[in-house]
Amino acid sequence: MTHPFSLYIWQPERRGGRWIEPLQAYTQEYALYTANLIHTNSHAVIKVVRYGINIACFPDEKTVERVEKYIRSTAPNVT
Repeated sequence: MTHPFSLYIWQPERRGGRWIEPLQAYTQEYALYTANLIHTNSHAVIKVVRYGINIACFPDEKTVERVEKYIRSTAPNVT
């Protein structure tokens, strides 16, 4: 990990979907500014993460939780 903040955008696919990481940032301000700018222009579901913990969710935390629940329900069972 080269930067402490990561920005993830939900990319739906035919069979589920995935989080893609288009940006890493050194500062929280830059990560939040960029996430807000992308969400405002595209209405994408976005989360800003630091060390595996969500620090911001766009449009809101409940939407991100629903997406992550959907990922878990469509993921193949790993034993």
